[in-house]
Amino acid sequence: MAITKKQADQYIEDVFNGKIDVKNLPEDIYLAIADRLTAGLYQGFGGTLSDFSGRDYELLAELRENIYMFSGAKTYQEVREMTDLLVDKDGGLRSFDDFKTEALKVHELYNETYLETEYNTAVGQGASAVAWQQIESQKSILPFLKYNAILDERTDEICASLDGLVAPVDDPIWSDYSPLNHFNCRCVLDQLEEDSGDGPDYDDTKEKVSELVDDVFKNNPGKTGYVFNEDHPYFTVLKEDKAAAQNNFNLPIPKPEKAKGSDDE
Repeated sequence: MAITKKQADQYIEDVFNGKIDVKNLPEDIYLAIADRLTAGLYQGFGGTLSDFSGRDYELLAELRENIYMFSGAKTYQEVREMTDLLVDKDGGLRSFDDFKTEALKVHELYNETYLETEYNTAVGQGASAVAWQQIESQKSILPFLKYNAILDERTDEICASLDGLVAPVDDPIWSDYSPLNHFNCRCVLDQLEEDSGDGPDYDDTKEKVSELVDDVFKNNPGKTGYVFNEDHPYFTVLKEDKAAAQNNFNLPIPKPEKAKGSDDE
């Protein structure tokens, strides 16, 4: 569900008039954000909740809930930033036309520029999560993982450093440095029977990438159930509203679909 121009105009008007603030967030904007990101998650994971059962269903449900919590935090941050624009740099109240001009910039930044990147991240993390389930199911016969980066003019220093690294499936390095390791990461993990021994040095690589990878990406969604972890800026700046954040700012999380083959289908 895309945010329409009519919705955006009403949203901005309601912030200006005080109907919307950080204690009264816009549910329609929140749900539109969550719908977009959930669609990306489902695309990456390979289906909706009703397509899965067992651990796959449980994992996807956890990832979906994280999307809604993230969308609540994102909406909070956007509204707070818009509310700050009600007063100009000299401390005077802005006119509505002046406020709308500035508020539209915030709206477009959060709901076009940022949202597109977040959507791509949701797709990638969904794919990584379901791939990890496959890795876990095969580790008795394929106990090693090799980091495989696409090496071209777009390759990030992080991925170039990790390329070829081999470690056991259960090695803790994959909790922090399995793909995605940055926005628009294209890397994958290949599962192997044995370590060929020709990859980069484990300790040197780990030390190097620990300084390069943003904490936001030190996450394995197949293990944590997070698309966006607690180090994301939307979450980390909510300390003063921790109780509200934990309650998703009183924003609803729609009831998940039933699992495939459930009695209520």
